[in-house]
Amino acid sequence: MSGPNVIIIKKKGKGHGGGHGGAWKVAYADFVTAMMALFIVLWLLAQTDKEMQKEISEYFRTGVFSGAPSILEGGSGLLDKGFVDVIGNDDQVDANAAAIRATIQAAVKNDPALTGMQDAVKVSVTSDGLLITFTDNSEDLLFDLSSSALKRPLTKMLESIAPMLTRTGYRLRIQGHTDARPFPPGSVRSNWSLSFERADQARRVLEVAGFPDEKLVGVFAHGASAPVDPEDPKAAANRRLSILALP
Repeated sequence: MSGPNVIIIKKKGKGHGGGHGGAWKVAYADFVTAMMALFIVLWLLAQTDKEMQKEISEYFRTGVFSGAPSILEGGSGLLDKGFVDVIGNDDQVDANAAAIRATIQAAVKNDPALTGMQDAVKVSVTSDGLLITFTDNSEDLLFDLSSSALKRPLTKMLESIAPMLTRTGYRLRIQGHTDARPFPPGSVRSNWSLSFERADQARRVLEVAGFPDEKLVGVFAHGASAPVDPEDPKAAANRRLSILALP
């Protein structure tokens, strides 16, 4: 029965919207992509040696493989093999070593006061970078005994090589070593503090000469723990300063 006062209400069943129904597909696709990336990385690590693993690690950290072309004009790869020139990496390290040796020879030739430094400084290529070692002699060429002050020949030599070290773009690790002569009982100083003070003095000389502070990796004290002449712990050769230049 129907009449003018009868109201008829019709209800429609609710369905899922099209957008809601497809959202899980996007999330699932992201999950699958992430898992594929993880499996690729694990596979690469399983198929490569330690050297290649190191380069892969640097790639994920920097976005550039060692030895790959740089986005910087005139640059090449990064870190352990990269440098600021476009020639071969090994050739560049050797060239830098030769340039530093030439700088030392020129400084000795132009300043008679540096004559003794010719045999006191050595530049060698290591697996980590360039190692520049200043070794004292029986005449206390580099330091006075128990003193952290650098003698003038050593200071002038550091000033001479600072511009060349700056041009290489290398980072520097400065290390101090002493002989095994003990300090008097009760002294507040030790060979550890003495080796650090000497290395820190070298850092100051290099900075004043223009070497950038941000390129310094650290200043290290070795005390008498790593003698060149272990059979004679008090030998003058054990008193030395070394600079490790890291590409």
